[in-house]
Amino acid sequence: MADEVTLRPWRVDDAPALIAAWHDDAIVAGSTPPPDRSAAAARRWIDGCDVREQGVLAVDRVIDVAGECVGEVGLSDIDQRRGAALIGWWVGAEHRGRGFAVAGVAAMVEVAALFGVTTLVARIGIDNTASVRVAERVGFMLLRAGSEAEPHVYVHR
Repeated sequence: MADEVTLRPWRVDDAPALIAAWHDDAIVAGSTPPPDRSAAAARRWIDGCDVREQGVLAVDRVIDVAGECVGEVGLSDIDQRRGAALIGWWVGAEHRGRGFAVAGVAAMVEVAALFGVTTLVARIGIDNTASVRVAERVGFMLLRAGSEAEPHVYVHR
């Protein structure tokens, strides 16, 4: 499975996948989509990826399978001094359960190192068993078990 998955920068033609993710209840439950979830907002977000990356504010990559955006993995709250960042991911509903998140997250661990980030922290909702499995399969360790009020915290070093 991992051989067919690549990470690449976002393109404007990926906007429909991003809009679908912003409207997917399972994805929204574990993330914070913008209030404006329109096509224009998706294009603006995609256009801003380069600026955010150049400022080392965030690094967002498409999980690509055969030229199609099947999901996303990104780094945020990047602290180059400490070599740490938050990591998050999603996979579109029609692509779940096929190993794409595992391959994408594993690849992002390598991308993170290019930015001097060697410690990744994943905050995963207690009901998100699929993402817990992804984190564990990629080698993240449970740092703090979650509760109704707080997510699980996993770390990869």
